[in-house]
Amino acid sequence: MRYLILISAFLFSGISLSAQQWLTGIETTWTDSFVEWRLYSETEGDYEEDEELEASGELELRWKNQDNWTEWDFEIGEERGQIAQVSRSRPDQWELRSDGGLVTIRPRWPNDLTEWKVTGKNFSFIFKSKWRNNLDEWILVDDRYGHFSLQTAWERDPRQWNIYDELDEEVPLNVKMAMVFIATFYSSPKI
Repeated sequence: MRYLILISAFLFSGISLSAQQWLTGIETTWTDSFVEWRLYSETEGDYEEDEELEASGELELRWKNQDNWTEWDFEIGEERGQIAQVSRSRPDQWELRSDGGLVTIRPRWPNDLTEWKVTGKNFSFIFKSKWRNNLDEWILVDDRYGHFSLQTAWERDPRQWNIYDELDEEVPLNVKMAMVFIATFYSSPKI
């Protein structure tokens, strides 16, 4: 009887219990442009081996026809947000604002765009390119909360990425999205 009361309390209290979402991939919408991306994810128990994956979100440049790469919008599942440069004088510093809160994205070292500090509510990660001269693979340095990495599906082709998201459930989607953005943005040409 206690379990029935507890379940009823959650159902009628307006508290939403969302399932954990893991990112699995990102690819450009068009083969000749890097301004629109499709995001892929899976929720616990929603993927079967023979099933073809459908895009579960998108990442888009806000000002597509103005050659302005400073602001982006994303949507994945029920989470929506914006990613923008902090200022024109600091083009290497970004903020991601979403339903999940604020995430700051800054280079770990001055003038080094291969190693980043990603900071969200209760979390701070170092995310970097595995190699300095090849941006085909990005990894999370500290595995205290699990593993997270991106790798191009084909060598030296930044149009399609596999995402290996094995982070704990407590790591929010907006922090993962910040790492995906940094890897794809700095590995892709601006066309």
